[in-house]
Amino acid sequence: MLATRSLHEHADRGSDRPTSRMQTTALGSLSAVAAWSAASRASATPVISSTVVNVPISNSGTIDIDGSGVADFAFAFNNTQVLRIQGINGASNASTASSTLDGFSQYYYSAVLANGSQVNGSLTFLTSTALAETGYSSSPAALGSFSTGVRFTGVDSLNHYGWLNFSFPNNTTPWAGSLAVTAGWETTPNTPITVVPEPAVALLGGVAVVACLGGRLLRNHLRRRR
Repeated sequence: MLATRSLHEHADRGSDRPTSRMQTTALGSLSAVAAWSAASRASATPVISSTVVNVPISNSGTIDIDGSGVADFAFAFNNTQVLRIQGINGASNASTASSTLDGFSQYYYSAVLANGSQVNGSLTFLTSTALAETGYSSSPAALGSFSTGVRFTGVDSLNHYGWLNFSFPNNTTPWAGSLAVTAGWETTPNTPITVVPEPAVALLGGVAVVACLGGRLLRNHLRRRR
């Protein structure tokens, strides 16, 4: 009985140890992912793209959001002054930002969406929008980093909603060092998705996630390792 009591006391003392800052950050980020998944789905499955992970943006470069092996979007420079993203194979890309034309009144800018925004049928989707434009502070790239909503055709030939996050070191041609940082998409057709919080994306490193991440399981795992 004394041995049993000692074991219990040892377990209680272990559970009272303070959690390190790294562990707290990890738990908080996983909680953000869980909240994102819960907000995004109603019998849906939002995931982080495993194929869009710090992809360099270049003229004629492409990205494959759902990992199907078929590109969904391509990047294109227009007269070296405007960088566009355009849908491939029937995809419709980023929603337009308040129907605002770019500085040359030729293309619409991609909509800038805050974390927690919904990407759904209420947005306006165009096959081609502008991400960057040299010399114009109103272009999305002038923000440095931003997210925008997308809609694309999946392998099931149905529409899927998603989001893309970009990083632009500057807003000057040729936008060297610019990246398509990460992306999320909804595996269930025609189902809205919520733009994921950035700390959660940083923790996951672009690996696809499902909604059943359990904070309690992670805490137990961390305790066993201490």
